[in-house]
Amino acid sequence: MEDTYDALKAKFNIDIDCDIHFDIKKFDLTADTDMTVTTIGGLLSITSPNQFYLVFLKTRYSACYRGQSRTYWFKYSAWAYINQTKDFGRILIRHETFNDRLVALLHPCEMKFEDDKPFDHKFYVVTNDDQKAHLAMSWNFRNAVMDMGDNMVLETEGKSLIIGSHSDINLEQTIQLAEFASKIAALK
Repeated sequence: MEDTYDALKAKFNIDIDCDIHFDIKKFDLTADTDMTVTTIGGLLSITSPNQFYLVFLKTRYSACYRGQSRTYWFKYSAWAYINQTKDFGRILIRHETFNDRLVALLHPCEMKFEDDKPFDHKFYVVTNDDQKAHLAMSWNFRNAVMDMGDNMVLETEGKSLIIGSHSDINLEQTIQLAEFASKIAALK
């Protein structure tokens, strides 16, 4: 973890900020489920030149196999948290899969961008308010999202946005996340 901090400090202005209130329960991607409990393990404030936060989460998973005692294990992940000026409503953006395309034939629920075919073809986007999402997701925003890593997902709740992956933390992925979050944070 120290090597991750050193690598981030070499690229960004970093501070340990204890004044931010980040509610992990309001995002579907980080909320607890029947099988998981997620807590914040650490938080870094990054200014480059626009502020965003890297939030390090600790998720406890549990399972019970055929009458045996319950088994617990932990995963540690990094997420970027950005406060935006635009209200996005609730949006989930992830890379589109073959299964998404099949389901869309029977039950079309994803948001379409007829004026941006490359984005529309690459990403699966669902929202609770198409009009608000279309207004907030400008061409500049969609163009920046085109650089989102294959294993990353993005979720918005109003003016708050998180980006991350449920994969275990590693140096390369955390640097990639911070660089991508810096681009998104600059779009305010």
